[in-house]
Amino acid sequence: MAARGRLHRLLAAGVPVALAAGVFLAVDGGGLAARWRTRAWRLPARIVVEDGVTDLAAAFDPGTVAAEAPGRPVRPEVIAIGPESDPAGGARAALLAPPPARLRFPVDVPPGATLRFDIGLARAPGTAGKAPVHFEVAVDDAVVFSRVLDGRAVNARWWDAAVDVGRFAGQRVTVELRTAVALGGAAPAGTPAWAHVRLARTRTVPRQAAAPDAPNVLVLCIDTLRADAVGVYGARPSPTPNLDAFAARGRVFEHAMSQASWTLLSVSSMLTGLHPTSHGVWGRSADGVPREAFLSDALPTLPGTARRAGISTVALSTNPLVSRATNLLGDFETVVEFRMKRRFHPEHAYPTWARAADVNRVFLDWLTANRDRRFFAWLQYMEPHRPYTPPRDLRPPAPPGIRPEVADGRVGALALAIAREGAPPLPAREVEYLHALYLAETRAWDRELPALLDGLARLGVADRTIVVVTSDHGEEFQEHGHLKHGTHLYEETIAVPLVFVGPGIAPGRSAVLAQGIDLFPTLAARLALTPPVGLPGQDLLAAPVPRDGIAETANGGPGHLVAVRTARWKLITTPATGGRELYDLAADPGERADVWGAHSSEGDRLAAALDAWRRTAPTAPAAAGPGPDLGQKLRALGYVD
Repeated sequence: MAARGRLHRLLAAGVPVALAAGVFLAVDGGGLAARWRTRAWRLPARIVVEDGVTDLAAAFDPGTVAAEAPGRPVRPEVIAIGPESDPAGGARAALLAPPPARLRFPVDVPPGATLRFDIGLARAPGTAGKAPVHFEVAVDDAVVFSRVLDGRAVNARWWDAAVDVGRFAGQRVTVELRTAVALGGAAPAGTPAWAHVRLARTRTVPRQAAAPDAPNVLVLCIDTLRADAVGVYGARPSPTPNLDAFAARGRVFEHAMSQASWTLLSVSSMLTGLHPTSHGVWGRSADGVPREAFLSDALPTLPGTARRAGISTVALSTNPLVSRATNLLGDFETVVEFRMKRRFHPEHAYPTWARAADVNRVFLDWLTANRDRRFFAWLQYMEPHRPYTPPRDLRPPAPPGIRPEVADGRVGALALAIAREGAPPLPAREVEYLHALYLAETRAWDRELPALLDGLARLGVADRTIVVVTSDHGEEFQEHGHLKHGTHLYEETIAVPLVFVGPGIAPGRSAVLAQGIDLFPTLAARLALTPPVGLPGQDLLAAPVPRDGIAETANGGPGHLVAVRTARWKLITTPATGGRELYDLAADPGERADVWGAHSSEGDRLAAALDAWRRTAPTAPAAAGPGPDLGQKLRALGYVD
């Protein structure tokens, strides 16, 4: 009861959002630890899981509109509510329902059903004197949810809601979503919106206890960390001495590739075990316009599979694309999302990411309360990601004469100017300084690793925890004329570290080509889970066999790229134009010399392999719900201007 009371106080303060099936927190770095003590993290004996999710608004059907305001129809639209830096804010695709409006959905209610949805009020200009909006949900005219939102700043966010509709189990009912002006005749304070409306069957499963023969899994995903920035992959001098020493105790995969060169596609592949073509979480089209940026509820995920088996699942993320808003973290029981914050720069204050120390501290708080439970954890760090803002003591001095944005590590606008406006590339000394800042960020992450590992040991779980260290993609420093990442599939953007350390893992190095899609089958085997049939990846710690790797980026159109890679050769194609580039990675690891035509047999074989993959790769499911348009989040990350 004490923990529940603390949760309610935090809710009242606007810090977390509590869910029937878990806990979601949006926090500003290390301040959480002072307010959220060990008892509040303690998990109950049973885990709530969801099955059979049915999205009621996957595609807008005008026939569902039972009533709408004259001249203000119900319509699907991407709408922003609250700041993008707040994980509970930002832009989402939704059904806008100007009051008064009613939408009706006939549904068959399964046993243990829960109706889940998000509501928000897009505030109108000058809300003073305007009326609050009443949101209401009825099942066969019985009101099951009611809430009023007004134009106050505290309501400038999305609100998650869950309604137990189990009493209607076995019945075919009509779910009705209603909006109305709370004060008759007054103008509403904003436009009400419903997002991600879905019906799920909930049940509980017993939580697995920790046991010596039942290892935990802890994934450390360091965003934007390219393999050649890690000492164990050849970086000299090494910015990662702690990771190098840790990796010597486990299995290092010398050739590991991500499925894409930016976060949304790549992490979706790691969590689902599917290529981007098959999970469909593209996030934008080739012209940079955000599109489907929402992981389908229809796709099984590694955390969802673990959760259904009774394994405690927890995710901590400093990247707004790895979030509940994109549904990438929707299957984790406990989620902590860190907001951007103005800090970590010696001279200027502009938004940057929470630090590894904050992430590790909060995770160890959670683990302190749950060390006796078996867990699967995902920690998403952002140290090497732009803007490059290492701590003061690690920040190299800026050489004289470089432009202020380079000195600050703010490469976003410069990168876009080069990529889209034909601006000249940066001079070598500016690129070298940006790279030095990037490596300093990498050192900053590595410096925090011992505290995390010591915490595992102190809590008595180190000897039964498998730790995975990897990244979602790399970073460009004008090796091919560009900065940042996301638009190319050269090695600097898709070659990532991959290290496994823990019980049952023999130390050594493997030359087998590893991919992000291999995480699901590999970790499922360690957790004694059965992965979905037909996943394209393999268990890297069993008897992996050599096979081609596939990477993609963009989403159709002239900018869409697909690459196929072996340990030696790599073919990059542009399907829209028929363009092809072939590289001999053994002789030319920097991919400087396109040898298409000079090695026809290798080129033809890889082209045929790519064609065969295109014909056989499963297609993505239909959108499981309106995908949030994360335009401003993508801008914050530097993917669109």
